[in-house]
Amino acid sequence: MKKFKTHFCMVSDQAAPNLLPLLDSEMKPEKVVLLVTPQMRERARYLEQVIKPRGIKVEQQDLSIVDSFEGMQEQLMAIIESEPANEIALNATGGTKWMAIAAQEVFRMNGSSVFYVKVEDDKVLFLDDGPASHDLSQRIDLKNYLLAYGYEFRAEGQVSGLQPQLRDLCQQLVLKVAEWQGAIGQLNLLASVAESRNTLSLPLEPTLRQRDPQLGVLLAECAEAGLLRGRVTDQIQFVDEQSRSWANGGWLESYVHSKLNELKGEGVIQDSPRLNQHIQRIGATSHNEVDVCFMARNRLHLIECKTKRMAGKGTEDVTTDTVYKLDSISDLGGLGTKSMLVSYRQLKAADRQRARDLRIQVIQGEQIQQLKTYLRDWIQQ
Repeated sequence: MKKFKTHFCMVSDQAAPNLLPLLDSEMKPEKVVLLVTPQMRERARYLEQVIKPRGIKVEQQDLSIVDSFEGMQEQLMAIIESEPANEIALNATGGTKWMAIAAQEVFRMNGSSVFYVKVEDDKVLFLDDGPASHDLSQRIDLKNYLLAYGYEFRAEGQVSGLQPQLRDLCQQLVLKVAEWQGAIGQLNLLASVAESRNTLSLPLEPTLRQRDPQLGVLLAECAEAGLLRGRVTDQIQFVDEQSRSWANGGWLESYVHSKLNELKGEGVIQDSPRLNQHIQRIGATSHNEVDVCFMARNRLHLIECKTKRMAGKGTEDVTTDTVYKLDSISDLGGLGTKSMLVSYRQLKAADRQRARDLRIQVIQGEQIQQLKTYLRDWIQQ
């Protein structure tokens, strides 16, 4: 395949189509020219900060005429006229349709190549007499992918795996998710109340055990795993804040994270999955909290995990809020971002439908016993 010295890219809200060919070993150019409209100057800066460290020269060219087709073509012709026609290529994926058509005609009249990036298939399609297509081999890591979209980590999330005793407890929680559903809910509530009171210990009401005998069994397992101090009688005492957080739903996040680490070992995902990640727009003070995020097939994947009760007064909006949160943060990685909700409880029909409408995958209830299979299928869709 011919390698072009310079790529011309039209900057848009979608960074991935412009970035991926620049990272591919067979396509990587010496220089990239970013064609930038006034509305896309900030996006161009984000792209440049990811491209430059890879040894590619970056040049930005303003496209000030965007309301006249002929004017846009004249402007583009002036930009490329000093470049050897057979050494440049246009990435026609970005920009508006209007811009793409104008640029494509200019490059064809100039005798230069044009290509289009099909992100969902990791393919480059050539629109001239060159090779029909090229499979992209490069995989971008999570940090640089987010930087290209103007986001950064506020704090580094967890990347290490589960300790053996917690891994065993996780497996128990998953295998007995139906049998222990009520007990898990009570444990979640106890940890949540303790957190709201900023304490590690709470009195354990006898009525709780009477209401669900499995609670005592679960608490004994938690003590064995090192989450609770001593023998649980009339009081529950968490070892530390991390243990309290783990009991307050963190176990499900950890379990999802562990299964993704297994899939990484099998080559299904391309970057280490991150747990409890805080992501913010560059220069902003507010941030998004993401339970689990990772890269696979050059697409950002986001997962939210919920163990809170999803029904009853005051709690029925928990799932709805989570579904809308997933939808709202999907712009972290552009149109290709995929989202999933994992819940140890069954969702209400209305929430399942809402998730389907927003293209959010749901794994619920006893489905988490086959979590790894569901994750693999979702990633490879």
